[in-house]
Amino acid sequence: MFEFSTLEGAMACFSQVGFIGQNNCIFYATTFLTGGGFVGGMQQAQNGRAWAGYLINVNENGIGIIPLDRTNNKIRVIMEDLTPRFDEFTYIPYQQLTEVKIKRAGLNSAVKHVIIKIANAPQYDLQVLTKEKKLAYHEQNFANFCSFYGKK
Repeated sequence: MFEFSTLEGAMACFSQVGFIGQNNCIFYATTFLTGGGFVGGMQQAQNGRAWAGYLINVNENGIGIIPLDRTNNKIRVIMEDLTPRFDEFTYIPYQQLTEVKIKRAGLNSAVKHVIIKIANAPQYDLQVLTKEKKLAYHEQNFANFCSFYGKK
């Protein structure tokens, strides 16, 4: 199975980049394609954020993001074909975080658009499914993330 299929595996991924806290909230995201897909994809690529997916850990130290790369050239990306890119890990301390927005993506309430704005850096535009069947830890952790950063 893939490296981050269990919470223990996901924690091991973040342990490799030294980003484990006391309270870890780990979930999976993909790039949110704005502007009709291709245009949004090009914009993400220009920002260096056109990865196939992301493993995100929010804890008391900030936000840690491990990009996930394809292990093959198939058009359809499935989770089992993703490999963590530890060399591309991004750490966002809370002092550099300017805003986190969570919006419903279109008519489907099961998909959320998460925008992470960082001071002096391109923002992350992410798409997150509220339920991810292959990741038992994802649903509860993302719900916790939404309750903290969602509309107050």
